[in-house]
Amino acid sequence: MSVPFSTHWHWLRAAARYYWRAQTRYDVHSPFLAAWLKAVVEDEREYYAFDEIEIIRQYWLRSPQMIDYSSDLGAGSRAGQGEKRAVKEMARWSSVDQQTGRRLFRMMQFSQPKTILELGTNLGISAMYLQRGAVGAQLYTIEGQAPVARLAQASFHRLGKQYQPEIITGSFSEILPQLLPRMEQVDVVWLDGDHRQEATLAYFEEILPFLHPGSVVAVGDIYWSQGMEAAWEILKNHPSVTLSVDLFEFGVLFFREEQQAKEHFTLIPYHYK
Repeated sequence: MSVPFSTHWHWLRAAARYYWRAQTRYDVHSPFLAAWLKAVVEDEREYYAFDEIEIIRQYWLRSPQMIDYSSDLGAGSRAGQGEKRAVKEMARWSSVDQQTGRRLFRMMQFSQPKTILELGTNLGISAMYLQRGAVGAQLYTIEGQAPVARLAQASFHRLGKQYQPEIITGSFSEILPQLLPRMEQVDVVWLDGDHRQEATLAYFEEILPFLHPGSVVAVGDIYWSQGMEAAWEILKNHPSVTLSVDLFEFGVLFFREEQQAKEHFTLIPYHYK
């Protein structure tokens, strides 16, 4: 599947705007954010988990399987818009890239959450990075398509039975009212399964009562479309958010009570500038 030129053009313009706005660690004065930036963005150490997960990605990239996607519940996918999608294209276009996965892993190491909520399982690549970064956490991941959920379960099985997130199949709007009270408190959210502005904002509002000052909400593909860019602007200016970080691939929202004044940062590794 080829990505439309208009999509490439949108990404290029967004990337250029991001780069010119981006600051580095030398522009950060908050001790908390400086430590977070060093641990999540600047850390270049390798972990065995990275190779383990990428081997599973390579397995799906070679897969000849096709998946029935006749009832897509989100905003479509770069892996295709039809009723049938190739698993290898889902692995190539719909799964988080390696850099995003590694940042999610390091973010979990820094935050050490006990509960993680993922909206959008896909093939399980992001869930594996999240779970391996916070081995003791309980990860709940929601996938709208039952055939895709089965593929994700196969990914987790390959990684090892000690890394088994709970997969719930169904629409986010149906599952969240049941799941959130069961979780009681949500430490980390990875919101990456529905790239529509209104839906993204609605899911955030539904999850918000279950967050606490130490919670972290990461929003994937904030430059997916003009709608997602607008959603990100609304989210980072939400009254409950005290600090936001734009990493281009995803945005991160913090709710720290210690933050005396609301701040927004667009950050990039210092050697890129």
